[in-house]
Amino acid sequence: MSLQYRRPHEITAKGSDIYDRRYRAEFERLHNGEFAAIDIESEAAYLADLPENALAKARAAAPDGLFYLVRVGSSGAFKSSRLSHGANPRGV
Repeated sequence: MSLQYRRPHEITAKGSDIYDRRYRAEFERLHNGEFAAIDIESEAAYLADLPENALAKARAAAPDGLFYLVRVGSSGAFKSSRLSHGANPRGV
């Protein structure tokens, strides 16, 4: 694993660039809704129906790789929320 990418935003920026440059057009046409794990060093992509399957394929091919995960056709693999599990949304 490269020490060049130490922060999550650096991994995200590199992975997003690779996806846009090399894979977006074809994947969105042929693999919409699937997940792609992209090795940010080799720029290889691994597709699967579930995120854990895409990452398993990627890890099998590159055990020490650093991966960017994206859901094809979406802006990201997952959505995040500021709400914690069990937290009251009104802060009370």
